Amino acid sequence: MKMLSDYPDRICLAGLSFYGYTGCFDFEKQNGQTFLVDLTLCFSELRAARTDLLSDTVHYGEVFDVVKDIVENGKFNLIEYMAGRIVFDLLDKFSEIEAVEAIVSKPDAPVEGVFQAMSVCIFRDRTTGFRVDTGEI
Repeated sequence: MKMLSDYPDRICLAGLSFYGYTGCFDFEKQNGQTFLVDLTLCFSELRAARTDLLSDTVHYGEVFDVVKDIVENGKFNLIEYMAGRIVFDLLDKFSEIEAVEAIVSKPDAPVEGVFQAMSVCIFRDRTTGFRVDTGEI
């Protein structure tokens, strides 16, 4: 498996904010909370850097919509699973993306103490054969 640093060209979407209902506790599933997502989409070469054509890149708005649907409409126990779904769905829906790193942060995690957020980072490329169970909770 390659690493993030193996890809010279990347598109980064930072600080995507959504309201969702993922969590292990009933109050999280009922009341919901904010989730933050940072994405790095990886490429051997971004042709749009040479051509200036939208058709030679990934449409950020379409990527945003895929992630929004997963976070806002998915009902999962764990942000680990949410991050896995984001990575798998982006690789599945956008053939030009060679690898994806997704960081899902939960700023209001039900943990006593002072913290900015609890986060999970998942990185996969197309060579890993990564799949997730699609059964929702």
